[in-house]
Amino acid sequence: MKNNKKEVILEFDLPDFSKRDIRIRLGKNSASIKAEKRQEKKVQRKDFFHAEKSYKSFSYYTTLPRINPEKAKTEFKKGKLKIKAPKS
Repeated sequence: MKNNKKEVILEFDLPDFSKRDIRIRLGKNSASIKAEKRQEKKVQRKDFFHAEKSYKSFSYYTTLPRINPEKAKTEFKKGKLKIKAPKS
């Protein structure tokens, strides 16, 4: 977390998640980030069957200096999540 006079910046590396896997909740003095991903793979041939399931999750919660959550901006590129929230 970076905290300067004008804004708070949160940065996360989430390489195994896509944008639709991530949920962000910002309050006036808190942030909650959760990510979940479920996958199921099946390979079936005449004499072979393979099934695989995986589940990945990420969760983060923190208190923040007083911010304006309505004016916060998020960016997600190449597995990196960045949240900028101006202070109120």
